[in-house]
Amino acid sequence: MKNIMPTTKSVYVTSDNGTDLNITTSPNLSPSLKSQIDRQIHVLSYEHVILPSSMELESFRKEKKAILFETSNDVFVISHDNGSYSTGSTTHIPLHQLSTEYIVISTPPSNNWKSQLAVAAVSDNTTISITFKMETNTPLYIQGNIYRNGDTFNLTLDSFETYQIAHSTDLTGTVIESSDPIATFSGNDCNTLENIGACDHLIEQLPPTESVDDTYIVPPYSDDRSTKIRITATKKTNITYTIEDVIQTLSLDVTNTFDTHISSTQSCFIHSESPVLVTSIGLHSSSSDMGDPSMTIVPGINQYLDYYKIVVPQGYINNFVSIMIDASSRTSVQINGLPVPESAIIFEENISIGNDTYNVRSITVSQGEVTVSTTDGKGFGLMFSGTKRDEAYGFSGNSLLLNRFKNKSSI
Repeated sequence: MKNIMPTTKSVYVTSDNGTDLNITTSPNLSPSLKSQIDRQIHVLSYEHVILPSSMELESFRKEKKAILFETSNDVFVISHDNGSYSTGSTTHIPLHQLSTEYIVISTPPSNNWKSQLAVAAVSDNTTISITFKMETNTPLYIQGNIYRNGDTFNLTLDSFETYQIAHSTDLTGTVIESSDPIATFSGNDCNTLENIGACDHLIEQLPPTESVDDTYIVPPYSDDRSTKIRITATKKTNITYTIEDVIQTLSLDVTNTFDTHISSTQSCFIHSESPVLVTSIGLHSSSSDMGDPSMTIVPGINQYLDYYKIVVPQGYINNFVSIMIDASSRTSVQINGLPVPESAIIFEENISIGNDTYNVRSITVSQGEVTVSTTDGKGFGLMFSGTKRDEAYGFSGNSLLLNRFKNKSSI
């Protein structure tokens, strides 16, 4: 999606046992661009792919800018859009986990920045309906027509085609439906939040509505960065959330959103009667020039895995991994094959909910390849973040979404 700054568009592909990687674009893409992107690579451990900046989407235009990454074995894939003081990252979802219904997450734009959503088709003749939810009922002009809150925009895309929409109001709660599985993304071209710091690019690949969870643990960000937690309902539901043993309750109607905050020394436990989408939005540091807004969709506890292999981007002063796990398995966690050194832990808290206790830790890590696993096979949640002056990134470790009614899934 669009970033307000010129960026280096990186994609990191990590494999445990090596894989063959085939990168393809639309047969109708310009030959000059296609020759820069299409390739076949044998990945031994990880591959850093840099894409042309001209593949960035332009709003309100049907374009042939989707890129397909195919591998012979399971992989983790993240993208990192790095510009001067404006960076966004997201974990990518494999094609077989895509679906036909999504709920958009963005933040209320400040200044002249925009909230954004984008769709990419996998199959030809895919019909897509976008029903707008707008924080303010500001008219949106598309192809000579005016759209307001509650209106639906329809379009048809062929394989590899993309379409981006930008608006001056928050689009959180907008519903995207399609005739065939599609990939969807949302966020902001750049944004400043809570009247602190500068703006940063926000982007997330959206999980299908059917795959989101009902129970979450949200860890804090570091560097004195508070967290804005955004809870979005996929259907009418009752929710409880707990911060420092204080339990709060609320009700949300379908696609409605509730925001709460935690400090850099707090975590939050969320449980809903029906599935909800939970987004962690890191803010600028309250005590230094470290960081700016970053946005990460939080994995639910029923989506935890027992092994992750991720590349931490280069060029940041501080990099952190947050781990959420059953407290009984705390000592089974290993990073790069070794137990977690106590000196690397910058935050730790146990959360007790009923008969269950979860351990939440934030741990400093170095840039480059990172593996995180458990010796007892216990699943755990994983979220990465990093900061430097007026810039931050964040993404989750889990790109392999689990069906909420099954114990495991494979590609």
